[in-house]
This record gives sequence, structure tokens and C-alpha cells, in this order.
Amino acid sequence: METNNKPANEYFGYRNIRPEDYSNFRMPRYLLEALAGDKNARILDIGCGFGQMLKCLRNEGYPNIYGADISKEAVEYCKSTGLNVEEISNLEEYSNKHSKAFDFVIMSHVLEHIEKHKIIETLSIVKKILLSENGKLLVMVPNAQSNTGCYWAYEDFTHTTLFTTGSLFYVLKAAGFNQIEFLDPQCVNDLSFMKRVIVKVLLKIYIMNKDFWNKVTSSSYHKPSPRIYGFEIRALAM
Repeated sequence: METNNKPANEYFGYRNIRPEDYSNFRMPRYLLEALAGDKNARILDIGCGFGQMLKCLRNEGYPNIYGADISKEAVEYCKSTGLNVEEISNLEEYSNKHSKAFDFVIMSHVLEHIEKHKIIETLSIVKKILLSENGKLLVMVPNAQSNTGCYWAYEDFTHTTLFTTGSLFYVLKAAGFNQIEFLDPQCVNDLSFMKRVIVKVLLKIYIMNKDFWNKVTSSSYHKPSPRIYGFEIRALAM
């Protein structure tokens, strides 16, 4: 997971992303539910960017929060806001300094940037070295099966792959995670009751349409893989 090249360190500038773009960021309900209210948990956000998730965790009363990112600009900004964030060049070196240190590791839209042949290796480092004995990983990735799936393969030049539930399950199992749960599969947890009902109804219609054209075109999905259609797939693994 070598990340010491110039383009990687200027990622946010090249993507035209600034800290203020996250001024309205709110902690998703599925993440707070996954944490189960354990305010003493030691939490690491790998690829924390400008610290938007760490700030939310701090505001929610989680004191033991840490971040790591390859972007010097992002790390310096995080430190200016009082966050405990380290600049890293590779995850293996970082893990050697923080072995078995974390109860919870977050990787939000990180895996798709890693070279495909290194993804399982990277997840193995998280599982075997960074996480405590009963630690959990929360991973979020763009969903190749979503309505905008293919778009995200090319919108970000640094993306190396996209995921479906099947391929994400595969790499997590191959890395040694035994229990894998897909969170908020319909992406409705943060909606009001009425909006939740409407989205569920429309989603059923969307799936019926998919199934109809699959039959017409003799296409299919891998039956053991949960069908999720939101922008991202969210999985909790331990």
C-alpha cells in the first residue's frame, strides 16, 4: 500500500475538495448504532480526510478517536482542529506502531483506491494487527450495482475497482473476518418515517423492473449475494 507519491498527497486539490465542503456532514445513524454507544472504544478512521467523521464522533462524546491519512494537507488541517491524526505512507508501518490498539476501525471509501491485488492484504493487516481481540471493522465502498455504479469507476481517477456485496464479502472473508453484516441495505435509516415508507415502495418497483428485464435478457445476479442498490455498501465485520 505505497502512498508516498506526489499525486496521492495532492489528492484533495486535484479532486477540488476543501474542508468546508464537509461543513454540513452529519454522522449516519448506522455508524452510531454499530458503535453500540461504547464511549470508551478506541476508534481509528483510516483515510480520515479532513476529519469530518472524527469531528462528529468527538461531538457525540467519543474521546478515544484517532485518524490516519496519506494527505499532508488533510492531516495538517485535522491537527489544527485538535484531532489526533497521523500522516502515513503505508498501513503496515503504521500498524507496527499501533498493534492491537483499536476496538473499532473505520474505512470509509478507502478500499476502492487500493490496488486490487493488495486489498485482501490491507484488510488482513487491519484484522490481524490493528484490531483488538474483539474489534470490529466498518467499511464503506461505492456500490457497482447502484444506479450510478459505473460512473464512480471513472469519476475518481484513483479508483482501482468497485464492489458488489458479493465481492466485498469475498475480500473480507479472505482477510480473516468471520462475521459480516451489511448495514442499512435499503439506505433509509436516516430518513423520516414517511420518507422511509415511500422509498421502500419505490425500491420494490425498481427491483421488479430489474427482475423483469433480467428475465427478458436472460441475465441474473449471484443468488447468495444480498442485493443492495444504494450509492454505497456498508459492512460491519469482525
